[in-house]
Amino acid sequence: MLGPSVLLMAVAAVGVTLGHRRWDDFGLLLTRLNELSAEPALRNTGTLVLLLAGLLAASAGLGLAATGLGATVERLWLATRPRRLADRRRRRWQDAHEAFNRALLEIARAEGTPGAAAAATRARRLNARRNRIALTPPDHPFWLGDRVAAVDTRVWQAYRLDLTSAWPRVWLVLAEDVRGEIVASRSRFAASARLMAWAVGYVAVGAVWWPSAVAGAVAAATAWRQARLAGASFAELAESAVDLHGRQLAESLGIACEGPLTEDVGAEITTVLRKQT
Repeated sequence: MLGPSVLLMAVAAVGVTLGHRRWDDFGLLLTRLNELSAEPALRNTGTLVLLLAGLLAASAGLGLAATGLGATVERLWLATRPRRLADRRRRRWQDAHEAFNRALLEIARAEGTPGAAAAATRARRLNARRNRIALTPPDHPFWLGDRVAAVDTRVWQAYRLDLTSAWPRVWLVLAEDVRGEIVASRSRFAASARLMAWAVGYVAVGAVWWPSAVAGAVAAATAWRQARLAGASFAELAESAVDLHGRQLAESLGIACEGPLTEDVGAEITTVLRKQT
């Protein structure tokens, strides 16, 4: 954490020195640095030690603040509020879903006619548009929240398996390398949230030096892109773990499962894990 903290403090120092009007006057910056280095106090070993200790303490404090803000950003991305934004996404998804259903009817009507291929192409395009909004009816203001939550919904719809109850047990039956892939994707998601936290810091420094705000905006866009990729990867891996190891979970619980996991077996696993509640 010291590297990003020191960099942000350096940018803040440059911003305070140059300001908005002389944002690119690096000659002034060199002059101020030379003046500072000529200060008699900075030639004192004790003063330098105290200054270095202060910088390290400030860097550590900034690192802790970024970690805390990053955790808050994660919770915001996965939150179900504000409901107004979630409801707006749900309406968009519903409109796209209805358009896709109409396209399916068009395919049925056009079967055996020259327009069948065009109808199928349109249906695929509308299905992709709906899935870009969310894979299941949205319940979160942000795409990331719905993408992660969709795993629970899709697993329940496919297997009648309560993933909230099942996931700790699924985790125990996974091989070490599979766990490593899931942990790595989750770590990338957390890292993208911390990058967003650092972006907030650069935007704040932009109040005194506008180039910092530009850098913060770029960092924020990068963080959001990385978060989408990491969140989608984490969700895919979690769902795949159930698809590929659900039978192993059933057998570990003493539940017969011949072949792929089914709704009946999934429902029995759910009953067992919920302790009959």
